[in-house]
Amino acid sequence: MGYAPVSAVLKGLKVLEVVNRLGPASLRDITDATGLPKASTLRLLDTLQHAGYVSVMNESRRYIVTARVLSLSNNFRPDDALLAAAVPVLKALRDKTGWPSDLGIYQHGKMVIADTNRQPGAFSMNRSVGSRVSMTTTSLGKVYMAFCPEPEREQILQHLSRLDDPDENGALKGEKIERLLKKIRKQGYATSDQEQGKSIRAVAVPVLLGDRVACSFNVIVPAQVMSMEQAVTDYVPLISSAAREIEQRIQG
Repeated sequence: MGYAPVSAVLKGLKVLEVVNRLGPASLRDITDATGLPKASTLRLLDTLQHAGYVSVMNESRRYIVTARVLSLSNNFRPDDALLAAAVPVLKALRDKTGWPSDLGIYQHGKMVIADTNRQPGAFSMNRSVGSRVSMTTTSLGKVYMAFCPEPEREQILQHLSRLDDPDENGALKGEKIERLLKKIRKQGYATSDQEQGKSIRAVAVPVLLGDRVACSFNVIVPAQVMSMEQAVTDYVPLISSAAREIEQRIQG
């Protein structure tokens, strides 16, 4: 880009994403998740209400998205061949593990959930198709960055370095993130140990097509049920096998 992004637009979109992810959400929920001041958040919420994307529940004063947000995804088309190959494999994986999976694809600085078999309310942090999630605190994002081609990885890291995004781990940069990504490439998987909320742990692997990462997917477990070490021991072999099966299905 040859110009500076419009910060007010970025903040408004961040608020909309948070309401979509957490709603019904209180003002405090939204300010905590975005890192924005209360007054700024209120102005942005009022603007989104005026535009018809957000409404407020009068009795509880909690914010929810309206049906109008659906229009923002009308032209979003995840790879049909990828989903056709992956969804049955992830369903079988859930049957084996008893725990859900998200499948993410990279899109402009975030991992976008293209499919999920989470059940609503099963975790404190639920995601739906179209949710945009962190590159540096999710196993999906970390494993994608580790295995994507080096020029793409450098572009992603440069993009992240320019952002002041509370969803990202600002301390994970420079040599620190390079060491982490090197470790992930060596071991073949990435973890997220209560980084996306204290209630969940996740382990993820990439789906590779040549030198390109088609997507990444995870297995998510409740933190109170299983340690990170046990999740790695129990599930990395299963998800690695599932990734190879998806790759074979895509390639015919």
